[in-house]
Amino acid sequence: MAVHKKKPVTFRPFKAPRYAFDNLRICRRCGRYTALREEHCTGCGKSSLVPVEQHAESIAGRKIHTRLLLTLFLTLASVYFGTSLQQMVLCGAGGLVLMGLLYYTQRKTRKNENLRSLDQLLGHNIGILKQGLEFNRQEAVSVLRENDVLAYEKLRELSILLRGDRIARQRVALLHGFLLRKDMELELEQLLLKDFEPLLAEYIGEVAKVRRDLIKDRTLRYVKTYEVQILQMDKGSAILAGVAGAAVRMKRYALLYSGFIGRYVQDLPKDRVLRLSRLIAANPHEPWNGLDQTVAEIVSTEYRWDPDFQVDA
Repeated sequence: MAVHKKKPVTFRPFKAPRYAFDNLRICRRCGRYTALREEHCTGCGKSSLVPVEQHAESIAGRKIHTRLLLTLFLTLASVYFGTSLQQMVLCGAGGLVLMGLLYYTQRKTRKNENLRSLDQLLGHNIGILKQGLEFNRQEAVSVLRENDVLAYEKLRELSILLRGDRIARQRVALLHGFLLRKDMELELEQLLLKDFEPLLAEYIGEVAKVRRDLIKDRTLRYVKTYEVQILQMDKGSAILAGVAGAAVRMKRYALLYSGFIGRYVQDLPKDRVLRLSRLIAANPHEPWNGLDQTVAEIVSTEYRWDPDFQVDA
């Protein structure tokens, strides 16, 4: 059987935005939304893309100006239709005071106006927004054969707004062809699926080798849920042992998943057994559910004369 050779790649730096809509832009000309880094709108071809937050601020600004102009018009109308000079002066003065109060109030509440405008913009155009993101996803997939790294980067940007198993599965499939390194900006919990996926299980196994810190609660629960299916895979035992080894980096995980770890502790490398042995020795009264006895037996039979373990003895 042919072995799939993974290729080394380098991803562009990526920093998740503070808010999901931070990278979202809208075309001022045709109204199409995009979450990708592109200079021209793919809908109309014009360079009229602006951040959606900026567009919402512009809409809010126009509404503020409209209110002020309407107040000015009413003031001028009241002055024009005044029946006496005194009445005209009073109407003019009252109108100016009203405009001043309106200007001051709107200036104080401008941030709230901007947020309300943004909420209305996204809420009223949810269908158009979804269409734009789906168009982005199709665009990303279309470049897959020519440039799989670019396709992955586009899908990674889209995943901030476009959630679900469909895009996560496509990202996992692309990552399966890449050689993972410790210095890469990798993700894991964002890629977990609702059902079992062999490529995801393989990816979890690779991540457990290079980035143990990414193995967290949700990943451990996923692996435990589909443990039987993973065991049936080629090198499934190695994947599960790698995940178990990653779990022992934290006391909480070692306790919560002691049963799972115990089933694969025999396959753990020395450094993971040493870590687990020291963890148990430092917390002898915790409910290890038999994991402490299993580790003690392994240390006794395989590492009895090892100086690293004798220090702990």
